[in-house]
Amino acid sequence: MANPATVDDLIRRSLRPLSDDEKRVGEQWLEDAWAILTTQKPFVAEKVDQSGSYRSLVVQILCAMVIRVLNNPDGKYQESGDDYSYSRDAAVSTGALYISESELGLIGNSDGGGSAAFTIKPRGWYLDTPPDPWVPIGSAP
Repeated sequence: MANPATVDDLIRRSLRPLSDDEKRVGEQWLEDAWAILTTQKPFVAEKVDQSGSYRSLVVQILCAMVIRVLNNPDGKYQESGDDYSYSRDAAVSTGALYISESELGLIGNSDGGGSAAFTIKPRGWYLDTPPDPWVPIGSAP
């Protein structure tokens, strides 16, 4: 499966116009981001083909990975001079192309669910029949 994210997706998600160099490099970084994602979660390519909403989520995450680098290509954490001082969030300041833990959580696992940490599954979730409906107190006949 080819990378679902394009430079046009990147342009639509950017808060500023991208230069020709940024578009060219952004296209390569999108390919790199796709390689990072499919290396960590190999099932993603198949799931992207099966669901439009999942595809949109993956495109969003790939673009977010690249925009982090475009917004801070030098990886600066803090900058100051005379009476001017500016600090970035440490997570954004790496300047590296990476997928965050929260983004990995959104991607889920090959079975379609999250990591199962702190997940409560209703009784009967594994059966073909839905679980018993919940009836609030006082509403029963």
